Amino acid sequence: MTRILIRAAQDPTVALKAMASAERMGANAGNLLYANAVARTLAARSNRVETGAFDAHLVDRAAWVRKINKRYDHYVVPLANAFRYKNGASLEAMTELVRALDVPVTVVGVGAQATITAASDDARAIRMGKTGGRKLPSAADSAFHDDRVRAFVEAVLEKSTSFGVRGPVTKAYLVGLGLPDERIDVIGCPSVFTWGPEFRVHKGNGPVTEASALSMNIDYRVRGIGAVIERNVALYPRLTSVSQDLKSARMIITGEEQFDMTRRDPRTPVHTAHPLFRGGRLLFFASPWGWIAEMGRMQFVFGNRLHGNIAAILGGTPAHLLAHDSRTLELARYHAIPYSTLDEEATPPTAAELWDRTDYTAFNEAYPGRFGTYIDFLHRNELVTAYDGRNRLPRFDRSIRRGQATPAVVSGHK
Repeated sequence: MTRILIRAAQDPTVALKAMASAERMGANAGNLLYANAVARTLAARSNRVETGAFDAHLVDRAAWVRKINKRYDHYVVPLANAFRYKNGASLEAMTELVRALDVPVTVVGVGAQATITAASDDARAIRMGKTGGRKLPSAADSAFHDDRVRAFVEAVLEKSTSFGVRGPVTKAYLVGLGLPDERIDVIGCPSVFTWGPEFRVHKGNGPVTEASALSMNIDYRVRGIGAVIERNVALYPRLTSVSQDLKSARMIITGEEQFDMTRRDPRTPVHTAHPLFRGGRLLFFASPWGWIAEMGRMQFVFGNRLHGNIAAILGGTPAHLLAHDSRTLELARYHAIPYSTLDEEATPPTAAELWDRTDYTAFNEAYPGRFGTYIDFLHRNELVTAYDGRNRLPRFDRSIRRGQATPAVVSGHK
């Protein structure tokens, strides 16, 4: 029996109350999707899988090191955009944690975050930016951050066979830092592989009309998104939006303002006077399984939140990503998720226009090979998966039924 600890903000089998969930999701509900996916993938009978240690590198690191070394045989770390510039101190602390461990450490699916042009330019020259921002760190600050990234990857490679990244841009960045090409594996985002090798997305019937059940996921920090929101809210009376960030979740749950609106576009739904909030069309899901289930009832989903679209895909609903940085673009390209970029749009696109551009043929054709690459990566790092023989998938799937049935908290309904 291999005892595995997955770094995760929540236990995938436990349905928390709304505020407790909001405060334990790492500030973004998308974090829960990929950690939950890894837990399901590792639900083999030869594994005993537990989740936790999300803040182990920040709170009593020495105690966590002792606990992990004593209780577990493998530490699995799903990560998102952990290489972003603002995450440097946390990355440094995580490096120290990894160095002190005696067990294998496998990082699953980390990505770089830079401007959208980095996905096509020389990725070795990336300077990490931030979502919604154009200001880049200085060359000296970038070099200091690069040293932190390199140290983290080197620490992990001392405890593993290879290092899993989300896409080729991130791999090129790491190789450009002098890290070994043959030990950096491009595996995509584990969340996409939640349901296993047979999963496919089918578009269904159109067209999109004003009567369609639609959902738009929104990162309010991204330039240009306000106009897209305004146009689509006016056109589609059944359009809803699932909020993923902590402040928006608090606003929905409490009905109280959370944002300084002198610094935010009022067309974004981050205030209680917004039409989506007032119309009860702004939602927060305490359970990511409930989020996926609700997206499965939509005809079409679109927006600039990567995992907002992946939640729809996992529900079997076609989604269209409005890519806005290197991490969203490299994953859309790797998984063949239909996408557009806002800077290509002459006018704010409507749901109907994005629907007409959305085709999942390439996604479905690529999926088996991408899934196989992901499983091969886990095998390379000596992890047995639920798809290798005897598994606990029926048991796991029964354990998440309560989460799947957990409804959204609806704005304006305390």
